[in-house]
Order: sequence, then structure tokens, then C-alpha cells
Amino acid sequence: MKIASLEKTLSKVMFLLVVFFSFGLTKKNKQTVNIAWDNFPRSFDPRYANDANSQYLENLVHCPLIDFSHSGETKNNLAKSLRWLSPKVLEVKVHDYFRFSDGSKVGLADVLATYEFFMKKNMIRPSPRSLAFQNVKSINLVDDKIIFELHNIDAAFQTNLVVGILPEAIARGGEIQDPLKIKSCGPFVLKSITLNNISLTRNPYYQSFEPLKLSHSDVKIKVVKDETTRFAKLQKGEVDIVQNGVSLEKVSSLASNSNLKLLRGEGLKTTYVGFNLEDKILRDKKVRKAIGLAINKEAINKYILKGLALPATTMVTPSSPYYNKNQDYIKFDRKVANKMLDESGYKIKSGEKYRFQLSYKTTKNDTRYAIAKAIQGDLYKVGIKLDIQTLEWGRFKSDVEKGLVQLWGLSWVGFKDPDIYRYVFSSKSFPPLGGNRGRYKNLELDRLLEKGKETVDLSERKLIYAKVQEIIEDDMPYIFLFHEDNYALVRKDIKNFTLYADGRYASLAYTYK
Repeated sequence: MKIASLEKTLSKVMFLLVVFFSFGLTKKNKQTVNIAWDNFPRSFDPRYANDANSQYLENLVHCPLIDFSHSGETKNNLAKSLRWLSPKVLEVKVHDYFRFSDGSKVGLADVLATYEFFMKKNMIRPSPRSLAFQNVKSINLVDDKIIFELHNIDAAFQTNLVVGILPEAIARGGEIQDPLKIKSCGPFVLKSITLNNISLTRNPYYQSFEPLKLSHSDVKIKVVKDETTRFAKLQKGEVDIVQNGVSLEKVSSLASNSNLKLLRGEGLKTTYVGFNLEDKILRDKKVRKAIGLAINKEAINKYILKGLALPATTMVTPSSPYYNKNQDYIKFDRKVANKMLDESGYKIKSGEKYRFQLSYKTTKNDTRYAIAKAIQGDLYKVGIKLDIQTLEWGRFKSDVEKGLVQLWGLSWVGFKDPDIYRYVFSSKSFPPLGGNRGRYKNLELDRLLEKGKETVDLSERKLIYAKVQEIIEDDMPYIFLFHEDNYALVRKDIKNFTLYADGRYASLAYTYK
């Protein structure tokens, strides 16, 4: 009892110190770090944060049970401890010093309400993150802990506990309509949202036990959709940080700029070409394989990505313990590609230039467009005409999720567990409940993905995902292009900004100028 009492006393002292030093800041000390994004987050509600920018914002504004390190390893955040009481029952205890931005304590009732939201049935707009919690049988509060009980064993379940925690009163409601009213528990609070800017101010009650001291700087996210304009604002000093948002061609031209520095680090990112498998041409596996054989990934990496990527063969990187190094992955071979297209009945007829025509959708990002043009050139050489459509991010993402595409180029960012294969390729994971945008179906793969999710033993799990990779390589619902590095252009007066493998901006909590 004495130890428990001492812990509570220390917690109160720490809380009061945070309040004292936070409110002791003067306006003179406060500066704003300006960063540029290419698009607005699609949702300010952490329960609906499914695109990269929404999740990056979630990480800045909200506190999750668990978080990830620079390299992508899990670490506790709000959670004080996580303990499996049995293979299907997880006990979570939370720290008692976390506070929302109005000073109220972040408690178990808030955690319960946030996660119970994903168990609601017949919702008008279901959350795309709900698939990760379909296996939850019940969530209960027991004394000073929360208990998650699962229907089946789920080896990846803990990695799903990254949803930003909302106050109970908000979490019990529907999708958030006015994000400025949210009292959040992360390092920042939403201050204002305008047509082209998102302003974040410090949460005065937030504390951290990282080695670095928390910065006093606010953050302004400037949404600058045009890459040339982002580049110009960075050069003029109107923007301090641009991460993965300037073409590598422009990056290389900044070597002589004494006001900027280039940061580079390994990324948890897989760039791919997706196929709509409901399309009458692309449902043919031989056609998909021929397209994969026709794309010269090495050349694209060398001339467009400037070597800042590793050509990909599957979803996970070669450094992953789940990478199947024994798999015979597809390699660039134009001769074989032509042969397979001929065998599929798509010989070039007399007097015609092409076997058939396809459309490829991508964003207006200069690098993505350059990659699309390179693919267009490669496919031309095997008799396929590829029409490129560049779209604003919102329209592009909508078309992909609705299946209004034939081919498209995108990246999966920030995944840490091979259960990503289930989210992307399971027949139960069609949008809006998941990420199977190509409408791919394979019953044997579905079975393996469920088994992989429920298998805890590492050796056995490796064997399952090795087979998963074999099936995907044979069916080719995607062409995996690259594992791209993260890079950022940063003004030299910016201190403590560092890159995270999953692309998150967590270091902004410690960044200042």
C-alpha cells in the first residue's frame, strides 16, 4: 500500500511540474516550425485515420496505448504494461499521469470507449480500421486494468493498439464533425484549420520521458499540393521541413544551397502497381505477369529515384524475418513478357501498333508521374498502350477504393507485421473495411492469412508467410516496385528533427529553431 501511495504522490508531483513549466512559457519563447504536406488528412478522427497524413496527424495530436520507435519497434505509450493472461486474453494497465489538453485525466473509461467504437454494428459509415478489431470478443474494465478478450489467437493484435485515445464523451458518439472541439492527449492540440493550413499548439499537460527535452515550438502544417510551389517555399524559408515531398531530381539540385540539409533514412514503405482484378484484361494472370516482367525496376531506381530505394519483390523488406529468400521472384525480361502476351491471345494484329490499351492512375506528385512515364515506356516496348491519368489525391484515392481503375501506383507505409498481407489481400478486406483495392480473391490465401494471424510461434509463422509470398508471386495481384528510403529537406536552423522509418513526424515534439 505504501508503494502504491508513493507512486500516486510522485505522479501528482510530475503532473504539477508539467503544468508549472508549460504555463510558465512566454510568447517570446514560442516559435512555429512550418512543415509542408502535399494533401490534407482525409480524417481528423483517429478512428477513421487510414491514409498516411491522417495517421501522421493522429500521432502528433493523440496518445495511443502503444507507439513505435525510430526503427519501427513497438514501445509503450499510454500503456504502462501489456500482459497476455492467456493466448486470447490481454491485460492492459495505463499510466495515470497522461492528461487531455483541458487538464482532465486520460483514464480507462476513455480507452474502453475508443476501442468499443470498433465493435459497433450496422454503422452508416464503418471505420476502415475496424477490420483489425473484428476478432475482439469483449473489452472490459476490471479494477485498474482493461481486458481485451479475443475470439481467436491473434499474433499481431498488440500492433493494432495504436489508435489515438479520445475522451469518453466524444468516443461514444459518431464520427467527429468538429475536430477543433477535441481535447486531445498527444504533444499537440489542433488550434485552427483553414483551407490550406493546420495549426497545432502545444498541449500544456503533455509530458515525455524521452532523452530529449520537449520543444516549446508550435507547428503549422501548410498543405501545398503543387510540388514546385513546395520547393519554392522551402528555398524562401516559408517552410522549414519537407519530408518525402520534393522530387529527387529537385533534391539533387539543392546541393549548393547552404540553408538546407538533407536527411535520409531507411523507410517502411512498399511502392507498387496495383491491378483491378475485375477488369476483363487484367483478370488474366499471364497478362499481369507479363506486365511485371516488362517493367525495368533497376532503371527506374537509378534514374528517377537516384538510388534511394531497394527494388522490391514482395510486401515485406529483405530485412524482415518473414521475407522468403528462397522464393524465385519475377525479374525484368522483355522477351518472356512478349511471349506470355502472345500466349494469352494478345498478339499484335497486322496494321496495329498495340496489343491492347490500359489506363494507369497516379497522383500529381512529380516523382510518381515520372515513374508512371517510365512504366508507360516499358509497356510500349511489349505492345501495350498505357494512358496516364494524374489526379488530385482525394479523387485518386476515391477512384482506387471504388474500383474505378485498371492500374494504379501507390505505396503502403509504416506496416510492421506480416499481417499487412491480410489487410491488403484477404477477400474479407475489400474497401471500406480494408485495403484489398484490387478485389483479389484466393481461398487458400485467405486460409493461410487467418492461420498466420493466429500463430504465435515465430518459426511456424515464418513458414506460413513464406507460402503466402509464393501464392502472391504466382497470382501477382500487385507488382512490387520498391522499398523507398525516407528523406527530408530541412532548414539548417531547425534542431532535433529526425526521421522515423514509418514516416511519422513524432520528433516534432522535440524540434525547435
